[in-house]
Amino acid sequence: MKEPIVFQLSGDRVFSEREKAINQFYNKRYFGEVVNGKLFLSLIEAAYLMEKGKIRVFDGERELSFKELVELGRKRDDQFDIKLLVYTDLRDRGYTVKSALKFGSHFRVYRRGMDEHSQWLIWVVPENLRFSPNDITARVRVAHGVRKNMVMAVVDEDNDVVYYKIEWVKF
Repeated sequence: MKEPIVFQLSGDRVFSEREKAINQFYNKRYFGEVVNGKLFLSLIEAAYLMEKGKIRVFDGERELSFKELVELGRKRDDQFDIKLLVYTDLRDRGYTVKSALKFGSHFRVYRRGMDEHSQWLIWVVPENLRFSPNDITARVRVAHGVRKNMVMAVVDEDNDVVYYKIEWVKF
């Protein structure tokens, strides 16, 4: 097994300046974003890769455990656990998963790599969430406007994920 690549914590992201990190994670598998020669990963991406044994994360000189990294994510986002669950499910199925905050959703998902446009916008919701029809309408409208399919990823109390495609129907 390859030696895990070291990343440093920086706010709500982690980064590595190693060219190997950029090649292995960004160029080949489309994780994170490269800014000024550094690969930055979100905490969800970092948790995913850490759990797979691909990276180690340090806060200064101290190495963080997976549990500590997830706890940091939870402090910044009370839905971190279910988003990580959905992210992991999609990545393990072979999809490329990126942030979709600018589209009002949690993730945008690509079928293969990033040579094409993403096909789906994923909105992660716990099974017991109460929301109005307007919440759904707004998200479907945005997805339709950017030519993507709106998918609701519903996570139940057993941490099972069910995906629902939501679309306009014309009669």
